[in-house]
Amino acid sequence: MMAYTLLEWMEFFSYAATIVGIPLAIVIFVFQEKKERRLERQEIYDKLMDHYTEIQDKLFAHPELDLHDKMPENPEDLRRQYILYEMVVSLFERSFILLHGEDDPEYARMWNSWVDYIKQWMMHPNFRTCLPRLMEGEDKDFVAYMAKISGLDLKP
Repeated sequence: MMAYTLLEWMEFFSYAATIVGIPLAIVIFVFQEKKERRLERQEIYDKLMDHYTEIQDKLFAHPELDLHDKMPENPEDLRRQYILYEMVVSLFERSFILLHGEDDPEYARMWNSWVDYIKQWMMHPNFRTCLPRLMEGEDKDFVAYMAKISGLDLKP
């Protein structure tokens, strides 16, 4: 039987570590990347939904602003409703920039839920009336999307 030297044993263990260690490191790296992407998606979703919930809370606190079929008669309510619409458009633009056109199926699912919110808001006459002014200065791709979905001639 042949005795191995310390150097030969060290060389053997270095090969074994390389053969096992590198694939293991790659697997761990891929797992961590997937986990980080999942957490990132969840964080994006949570932040957008928190902002939408804040808008809903404002509507509950001020029901006079939640009347979207006729313009408020009180100038202060009209101003506050317009500010609320600015918040809604800002949120829609943020969701568009973060989610629209993404290849990831999770992002696509999230975007589809925002499309539903956008379509729901498009049914409010006051919102549609304010939309051309609300689009001023917004992202051109977002404005084009909103023009397509609303059927209005909107400009950034």
